[in-house]
Amino acid sequence: MLKTLAMLCLLALMPSCLAPQVTTGITAYAQPGAAARKRFVLQGPDPRYPGGDPSWPVFSRILTRALEAKGFVPDPALPELIIRVSYRVGDTQTHTSSSVIPAPTDAKGVPIGPAMASTCSSESTLRSIQLEALDPSARAGDPAVVWSIHARSRGCEEDLAEVLPAMAAAMEDYFARSAPTLVDVRKQQSDPEVERLRRP
Repeated sequence: MLKTLAMLCLLALMPSCLAPQVTTGITAYAQPGAAARKRFVLQGPDPRYPGGDPSWPVFSRILTRALEAKGFVPDPALPELIIRVSYRVGDTQTHTSSSVIPAPTDAKGVPIGPAMASTCSSESTLRSIQLEALDPSARAGDPAVVWSIHARSRGCEEDLAEVLPAMAAAMEDYFARSAPTLVDVRKQQSDPEVERLRRP
């Protein structure tokens, strides 16, 4: 009976915790002609400076590969875009699922024990990534943001490194494009484009 309850709990939590699929909600903005600018330099929380993140070199590699897949070219010397990256994990929510196992019966269908009730809980966190492509030659008062993209996903995995390849793969089609209303993009962790971004 306890094994059955444990299995029901596991099945109840699978959609949010154990599924190999990552659903990423995306919104994006782009100026007209934004896609024509391809040369970029990526800026993020470099661990060599105060406030840096030790994970940044890995995240930078993943995001650079995603940009290159869409024709963008790293060019720190003469960038047309400074792509500023920010990310966070937070906003924890608790999810509860209840189930009831009917009472066992004898050969005649007569109950021979009580029904069993079970309540299972799990927590999920919101993972978010934002890229802002800035015009390095913009003068004071001119629009500096050429395009931007904001991606969000929710799940039990708190390590952003585990889901970033799937989130970045979901973002690829929206670099330098507008998506004013939320678009949900689903990627399997085993998809070729996700594996391409994940490899060392």
